[in-house]
Amino acid sequence: MAKPDPNPLPYGALPYFQIHYLVEPVNVSTPSSYMAKCRAKTKGHLEEKRITEIEWVGGRLAERLAADKELTEMLKPLMLKEGEISIDPQKDRVRVYTKWKREDKLQFDPEFFQVVERIARTIKKLES
Repeated sequence: MAKPDPNPLPYGALPYFQIHYLVEPVNVSTPSSYMAKCRAKTKGHLEEKRITEIEWVGGRLAERLAADKELTEMLKPLMLKEGEISIDPQKDRVRVYTKWKREDKLQFDPEFFQVVERIARTIKKLES
C-alpha cells in the first residue's frame, strides 16, 4: 500500500462563483450584435483608485449601452467591485455576468441588479 503524500496538492472545486443574470426569451438572430463587454478605465492605485471612464466593447448592443449616460453614472461606483461585465448571447437568451468571486465575497447587490435591469431593457429594445 502506498504512503499518503504529507503535502498533498490542492485539487477539486475551488470556492469561486459567478452570478449570472439571464434575459429571456430573446430571438438571437445575429449573435455578434448581442455581445458586449464593459471595462472601467481607472486612475490611481489601491485606496486612491478611481474610475475615469466606462468603456463598452462589442456589437450594436455595446454601442447602445455606451450611449446611455445614466447607465454610465450608475456603473461608475460599482465597477471597482465588479471588475468587468460580460454579455453573451445563447440560443434563446442573453446572459449578463461579472468576474469570479470567492464564496465569502459573493452576495446579492441591489444596486447592481438595477444596472442589470437597465441592460435587460436595452437588450429587449435591441430585439425589436
